[in-house]
Amino acid sequence: MRKSFASCKHKLSIASVFAACLRFFFLWFAHAAASTSAIDKSSPHHGFAELPRSVLLEIDRIKKEAYSHREATPEAIATWRKILDLDPANLEARVVGGWSMILSQHGDHDHGITLLEEAFDPTKVREVIDRRMPQTLFVAATIGRYRSQRGEYAKARKFTEMALELSKGHPMVPRGSSTPDGDVCLQMQLATMFDYFPESMDAADIAIERMNAHADRLLAHEGWAVNEKFLTSSFPGAASDPAVHCLLPLFSLSFYYRADVAEVASKNYELARRGWPALSTTAEHVKKYDAEEEHGCINRKIRLAVVAGVMKEGHSNSESFGGMGRIHLTVIVDFDFKLSRLDRDIFDVTYVFLPEQGDTRIASFTRTHAQDKVRIFSKLETEMANGAWTTRIGKEIASWEMDIIFYFELTMSSWVRRLGMQRLAPVQANSIGHPITSGIHRSVMQYYISWGAAELPIEESQKHYTEELKLLPSDIVYQYYEPRILPGSRSRADGMSFGHISLRDFHVPTDKNVYLCMQKPFKFHPEVDELLCGIMQKDPDSWLILHRESANQEVFVNRLVNKGCDLSRITFLEAQPHHRLLALYRDSTVILDSYPAGGDTTTREVLEMGKALVTLPARLLGGRWTEGYMTTIGLEKQTMERLVASTPEQYVDLAVKLGTDKIMRDEVEADIRSKVRNLFHREEAVAAWQEMFLEISPYQLCGNCGNFTIDSCTASSA
Repeated sequence: MRKSFASCKHKLSIASVFAACLRFFFLWFAHAAASTSAIDKSSPHHGFAELPRSVLLEIDRIKKEAYSHREATPEAIATWRKILDLDPANLEARVVGGWSMILSQHGDHDHGITLLEEAFDPTKVREVIDRRMPQTLFVAATIGRYRSQRGEYAKARKFTEMALELSKGHPMVPRGSSTPDGDVCLQMQLATMFDYFPESMDAADIAIERMNAHADRLLAHEGWAVNEKFLTSSFPGAASDPAVHCLLPLFSLSFYYRADVAEVASKNYELARRGWPALSTTAEHVKKYDAEEEHGCINRKIRLAVVAGVMKEGHSNSESFGGMGRIHLTVIVDFDFKLSRLDRDIFDVTYVFLPEQGDTRIASFTRTHAQDKVRIFSKLETEMANGAWTTRIGKEIASWEMDIIFYFELTMSSWVRRLGMQRLAPVQANSIGHPITSGIHRSVMQYYISWGAAELPIEESQKHYTEELKLLPSDIVYQYYEPRILPGSRSRADGMSFGHISLRDFHVPTDKNVYLCMQKPFKFHPEVDELLCGIMQKDPDSWLILHRESANQEVFVNRLVNKGCDLSRITFLEAQPHHRLLALYRDSTVILDSYPAGGDTTTREVLEMGKALVTLPARLLGGRWTEGYMTTIGLEKQTMERLVASTPEQYVDLAVKLGTDKIMRDEVEADIRSKVRNLFHREEAVAAWQEMFLEISPYQLCGNCGNFTIDSCTASSA
């Protein structure tokens, strides 16, 4: 996940924000103490007891010590904590102490934000923070941005909307960076703020409606711009990257299956383009290509750049945003074997890695061919406070005069997304590393390469993309896969054995029908609740294993209770090491595909284990992988009918039948085990990708294509 607040630890960010913000509060409370509206700390409010004079004198003494510190040092924070120990209802200690915590390299950011939130709560302070004071805008905006980063939608929206209202006509907000609706950065945040774990489908739909409404209002105005100088000097975290601060991640869109995803993504792109117009650039060789009426064949290799933000070796279980590290690993593994097998007599390949997460270790497959070039770009210290800083990388890539730039996970990295907004090659393509459209205008990002077996008919699926949809053949497995289970019951991912692990190690009873769904909880939109609880209600001997939700576990539990789930028969687990996850697959009775966003890598692992997996294909690509794999490996018709549902009710019925009928389950699993070999080592997948790149290439090759003879690249010489 993109971390705006991580920049609070950066020296430049601290210096600028500290000077602009913390001193505001020094002046603020000094003004309040001298004015007629000063807070009378000796008088009780909201039931708070009157403080003894000795305590008031001690607080004044400590406060003088606190204000003697001109930076957010641990010593300064400790003095504000002392005041709160003496007077828990002290507004000044909450605001200045909380603000110091979020700016400090050593502070407890979460506690600091909580203190700031409590400054608005009349049950926590004698006098709530005065909304007429200019600084209140920055407090509310900071809380909102922090809570959105944590995936806490209700609090994020509440405080961001409050800040937006306070920004209208605010004396410190520059005129050009606001509209009649308020500050443009705050409007951008609300226009891109997904409900990260909605309480209901109505709540999810309302969240999209709100986003679209904010986007429409902002885009309806002309003449506004993001004032990065004001933004980075006033809001903690913004100095590192103003675009990250204002535009929230598009990642969650892939789970909103009832939304018009192309419309939402397109508005997101338009907000970025309007906010940072420098990103709308076109390379000189592309302009020249566009100006040519005809393009002859070429007597050189096709120059292909592969760009990603997740091209790293290995993964970390400690990555933020609900296990994004594992997603990074599986995305790059999916493309590893295909990219390394492309014919180097046809393609001149350059790998471009933008390690937004900070780990610059690049995947080893990029070194398979000595002639391949590898470039790793990181952000420079001089590029703070610049949301369009990726144009530096764009200029260098433009100088290479690439023919095709291939982005296989464009919506998983803000760095890569902003690079993709620049037209740096005649042909640019997005793909299925993250199964959602980029929203970037088709004149810039021409194609989305997907898999026919996992898409609805083209006339329907094209509506889900702003790019032109290009489909790999539906009758083949679309990637060259290696097994993820090694001999001796070992995981390829972590090398560990799982043969000795059983359900008892997870405190799960062994005399129940165990239904497992360990997909990341961000895939668990409320549609899935009735499926899970329906299974529990229909099978009294059922036991459910689910992935625990980090920030919104209480919401998750409440949703399940409301749908009739029996919590006493549910085990919630944290993210598991890969070998332990494989043991869960092996020992569970039935595996449940999540809905509406289903499994991809997890589906292949379950099939490799020979386990029964029930799925309900959804409308968008991310909810159709499982059916696609089952079809292309050649499962029997009867097996497909026992695994693939067409309605929620049928999903429940199929799962319970498999869970309670061992004979049927054994038949299904036997078919899977006999066919799963068809999932691996598919050379036709490499050929299909090669055909696709040749089809979308801006130039045809003169003569034969190396070791391949392909119609699309055997044009006669120009």
